[in-house]
Amino acid sequence: MSKSTPIRKSRTLPASSSSRLQQLRERRRPLLVIGSSLTAAAIILILALPDTKTSLPTSARISSGPAPTFSERDVVSGRPITSAGLRGRNVLLFFSEGVMCQACFEQIQSLELRAAELKSRGLKLVNITTDPPDVLRQAVQRYGINTPMISDQAGVMSKAYGAIGQGMHPNTDGHTFVFVDRGGRIRWRRDYATMFVPPDQLLATIPNVN
Repeated sequence: MSKSTPIRKSRTLPASSSSRLQQLRERRRPLLVIGSSLTAAAIILILALPDTKTSLPTSARISSGPAPTFSERDVVSGRPITSAGLRGRNVLLFFSEGVMCQACFEQIQSLELRAAELKSRGLKLVNITTDPPDVLRQAVQRYGINTPMISDQAGVMSKAYGAIGQGMHPNTDGHTFVFVDRGGRIRWRRDYATMFVPPDQLLATIPNVN
């Protein structure tokens, strides 16, 4: 006769060990819940942090004091447009994303419709983008823009005024308005998150300076 295989008896934990194991499980449960909560909170915090790659620090945004000088050319008329040539006039500089932003050109059109009000307040509108001259000139013709338009392709003027990276892209302007008075000093500035600001809202915000 073949030898029968011995039957292994299942091992059972003593009552004291089983109770201790249950206690350990109960202790670990709240720790797991806390750990999961902390992980979720960390993810939310990371997602909520601002994107520092696409915006300049507040200290880089010139909001008052002497305006940086510039010497550029108007792609609409082909004539030079400089800070020295604008001295003695109140100037509203508009830095925008340019041809990639339809709303930005609609913003210019909306302000051209308020030309009489701008004139009565002594404000001369000048638009700046980082687009190449030929590309910007085509967009100007397409939208029928008449006010001066500067092609700041190298970004020299935009960087001087701290307008680079204020919008959706780190290497272009955002939607920034800068008011320079007759004496060449910055009296007001706004970096808007939206790509279009209602003219009434914008003009009501700009201070009246004679």
